[in-house]
Amino acid sequence: MTAAEFLETRGKPHEAKRISEAEAESAVGRVPEDLREFWMQYGVGYYANRNYWLCTPALFEGFFRQVLANVPELDADDLAAFGYSSLGTVNLWHKTGRHFTFSLDVALLMDLTSRSRTDPPPHDLEEIYRAAGVDMPQNAVELFLEARSAPEDIWNILLAATSTDSYKAIYDDNGKAITPQLRRSLGELSQDEIYFRDRTAGENTADHYQKLNISEAVSRVPDEIYYSFAVEVGGQQQIVSQTIPAGSVR
Repeated sequence: MTAAEFLETRGKPHEAKRISEAEAESAVGRVPEDLREFWMQYGVGYYANRNYWLCTPALFEGFFRQVLANVPELDADDLAAFGYSSLGTVNLWHKTGRHFTFSLDVALLMDLTSRSRTDPPPHDLEEIYRAAGVDMPQNAVELFLEARSAPEDIWNILLAATSTDSYKAIYDDNGKAITPQLRRSLGELSQDEIYFRDRTAGENTADHYQKLNISEAVSRVPDEIYYSFAVEVGGQQQIVSQTIPAGSVR
């Protein structure tokens, strides 16, 4: 997907704020250039009924450098925030074209690209080709394995993240959509605000959330990072979870 196709599908960001020259300059080489140009032309604002906000790396600059300092084989300076959800999940772009997310309420770092790059070929690959009306080539498996190693498409990531329907499908422990409840009880979000869940409460219900500014939310991130990534073992995908002490952000 291109920036123009994203713009045609989702439109310009709402209540967009222009970014400074310093913000734009600091993002050079850290995110795809067409995203940086999009920020400079249209600013950063919200999509999906205030459930997703674009941001530049500057918003979380010092935070990730500190909190991810102990994650093995990962240099936090190679990661750049480019958007976040109303529930505090931050999208991170790795300079090598990889996609990570970080959930502020539970300090969950997920290497999503590792999942796609270790995903085995689907067992119904031939049926997929047939459904597309295309004969399956003899090297279909090789083509699949080659395609999964391609760099991520940041516009496809943003297209999914800015889908209004996806936020309607986030439920609390009572099976009710959580974001409409939070909007009614805590009010609309402004830029640099999220709905932050009290992780000590146990239950995921609307009464355990607060509306916090990003600066306040990052100060409440847990002291341990839960790092989740995928590896390939014997041709099969295996999910690895590590618990890592967080670097100090206080």
